Amino acid sequence: MSKVKRIGDYIAAFFKLGRTERMAKEAHRNMRTIEERFNGLEARERRFRDGIKQMVQGETQALMARNAELARNFVELSRRLDQVLLASPGERTQPPYPTPEIPKAGGLEAVMDSFYHRLENKYRGSVSDIRNRLRVYLPDVESAVIRTGGKPVMDIGCGRGEWLELLNDAGLSAIGIDTNSVQIGEAQEKGLDARQGDARRALSEAEDNSLACISAHHLIEHLPFEEVLWITREAMRVLAPGGMLLFETPDVRNVLVGATSFHNDPTHLHPMTDPVLTVLFETVGYQPIETRRLHPHEKLAEFIAKPGFDPELANLMFGAQDLAILGHKPLQEV
Repeated sequence: MSKVKRIGDYIAAFFKLGRTERMAKEAHRNMRTIEERFNGLEARERRFRDGIKQMVQGETQALMARNAELARNFVELSRRLDQVLLASPGERTQPPYPTPEIPKAGGLEAVMDSFYHRLENKYRGSVSDIRNRLRVYLPDVESAVIRTGGKPVMDIGCGRGEWLELLNDAGLSAIGIDTNSVQIGEAQEKGLDARQGDARRALSEAEDNSLACISAHHLIEHLPFEEVLWITREAMRVLAPGGMLLFETPDVRNVLVGATSFHNDPTHLHPMTDPVLTVLFETVGYQPIETRRLHPHEKLAEFIAKPGFDPELANLMFGAQDLAILGHKPLQEV
């Protein structure tokens, strides 16, 4: 092969290589453009999906708020209807679901109060134990007080006053109501604003929109359901916008609670479960509503750690011993 031809082949190969490189670069640019466009489409699709999700969530929340508002309007009409039907000329309206009073001598009442005070002291726990268990609610109540502009708290069924002490220590204004004269006396000895009286009377005498929080710890299981319903409805009137209703009750999903400890108190009428309480709060118009399972048995961790022990069974036996439900009165109507 002549040198000239060889040089010609080299030149041709060089130009061919240049064209190949240009084609490769062009292909790379095209691929990058396609990838960028694809990524752009993915990003737009993701934004679209997120937008739809946010829109659905917003519509759902608005619908829930509207349903809660309709429920509040309904129960307010029912409350006013009760006032009209039950009011007598010149007399104060009485609650629509009064509990028939059983005639009792003062001596028997004193013995009953003493018995129940002794029962709680022996089996419910020490004052410090109860304070530690109730402390979990302080942030919720403090938030409600802030939302309502510093309005006070009412604790119905205040007992020995452990919760009132916590509220006072946190700098919150609080009053307690209880029918038990012995326990009220113990609370008053601590300097607490504890008053002997009936929850129905205390709520019916309270002004509209006057309280930040109404709490009832281990009270509702002692009452007929109609009275729990009345308290829940009346609380909606008394709470200021942004206020909160708090019930705590034994959690009978815990087998040991449902089968044994619940029945250690002869004044317990029936358990109150989370499905019942949730529907009750929804019916009256609280929104949002939150349930919490609290205070597991000290042996729960031990049994969950046991090899071969079913964790679900461990929770059924040693899980939460208390059930709480927190319902809020909205700051404003939708």
